[in-house]
Amino acid sequence: MSVSTDRLREFTFTLEYDPGEDEVADLFRDHPNLRASMIDINTGDRSYVRLVQLTGPPKATDHLQTMLEDREYLPRAVGSDQCCGTSTAYRLECAPRQRLVYAYVDRICDCQSIHNIASAYLDRGTIFECRHHAGRERWRLLMRSDEAVGELLEHIEAACRDGVTVDVGHLGEATEWHGEAFVDADLTGSQREAIAQAAARGYYERPREVTIGELAAELDIPESTLSYRLRMAESRLVKRCLNRYAETDDAPLA
Repeated sequence: MSVSTDRLREFTFTLEYDPGEDEVADLFRDHPNLRASMIDINTGDRSYVRLVQLTGPPKATDHLQTMLEDREYLPRAVGSDQCCGTSTAYRLECAPRQRLVYAYVDRICDCQSIHNIASAYLDRGTIFECRHHAGRERWRLLMRSDEAVGELLEHIEAACRDGVTVDVGHLGEATEWHGEAFVDADLTGSQREAIAQAAARGYYERPREVTIGELAAELDIPESTLSYRLRMAESRLVKRCLNRYAETDDAPLA
């Protein structure tokens, strides 16, 4: 039943591809530090605007970008038939380990993709967030009404070919925006790139997969410069996180 509210509703789920089932998913599985984040806005029954960010090792990022360009940034079918259509893409940022691309996709054929399936049940203007990592796609749909989500899920599950499985997340009120990876007014461009590359290369993993000296050498900047940029970025992100936490009912008492 649809809930009337001043907030958008959100529906989350994960698609997992078996090894060998999809070349893009296999690339993520082969490169654990490779990530892609996409935000799509449905502009019609057969069109959407897409903003996609790729981060990771340069060779893997190059390979992924080539794959996506070969597919013209079209939606990926969960069924057995491939999707077709037309697209226009513009590179907004092109660093060795980070790419940001805008694409407009239209004239999408009648294929079994998440976008096409959702367009039959959800209002125009629905926002699709998708994060790709290690063979999994984590989807978040932001919509004005959740009235048809049950039918949408049934259709997605029925459309998935063998080797593609759906794991349902949750349905509820959208209380926050997860798109900080694309735009962060608090950080400078150099700080954003430094912390994004550090995360992509495993600097924040335990144990660390790269030292700050190795990362600085790869980025071709002095180690002291990289260290300063990371400290400033980390400081700003921590302060922002604490400020958000303080605004909630769970904030600790002074």
